[in-house]
Amino acid sequence: MRFSILALSAALVAPLVSAYPISGTDVNCRSGPATSYKVVKTYKKGHDVKVTCQTVGETIKGDNLWDKTSDGCYVADYYVKTGTTGRVVKAECKTGGTGDSTTNGKITRKEIIARGKYWIDRHVPYSMSGYYPDPKGTKYRTDCSGFVAMALHASAPGYSTIDLPRIGKQIAWKDLQPGDFVGTLGPGTGGSNGHVTLFLSWTDKTKKAYNTLECRGTAYGCVAHTRKVGWKDGSFTSKPYRYIHVV
Repeated sequence: MRFSILALSAALVAPLVSAYPISGTDVNCRSGPATSYKVVKTYKKGHDVKVTCQTVGETIKGDNLWDKTSDGCYVADYYVKTGTTGRVVKAECKTGGTGDSTTNGKITRKEIIARGKYWIDRHVPYSMSGYYPDPKGTKYRTDCSGFVAMALHASAPGYSTIDLPRIGKQIAWKDLQPGDFVGTLGPGTGGSNGHVTLFLSWTDKTKKAYNTLECRGTAYGCVAHTRKVGWKDGSFTSKPYRYIHVV
């Protein structure tokens, strides 16, 4: 009798564990929620996957939701037949970049770069009127200055190129470190007249060019790029800055 009760209990619990079939052919499951992450494994069409959590990632065919499977990798929700375009599990995947900072609070360089890469990895489209969430779900404007404000965890929806200097102090080019920002900022740089980038690293020991994280424009979106020291935007010459709350 005891065996029968246990068997019945197992039968009742089993249906609560839902599996969803892959709808595409040879769908890649990646180490993160974007096509820039390495492929961990590939699912055949019709293969059932168990979704453990979901998160926002790179937009695939109009759908920016990604599912983490019980295999520990991420697959675009577009290719998982869940029966809905929305979420099917409550759990939010922890994908990095969240850190311990609060809005306008102290923040480490490591977290600034992680937050910046959160958008770069997802290929967020550039728009002066669009918005996209940071790792904690707060939406920021998806242009160059909105991106930098997001990475710094400054006030949402983001500063403009005109007022970004309010939260930074100008430094020498040679003193740039990961998480600092470089731009044509201040009066007259509003709209398309100014630009700002996040400093990632020097390209080499000569310090004549640097690697960036930036929302570059509508033709590129939010990307990693390389720029020379002293680059210009129209009549404005770029200058380096350090966030006032970086630690």
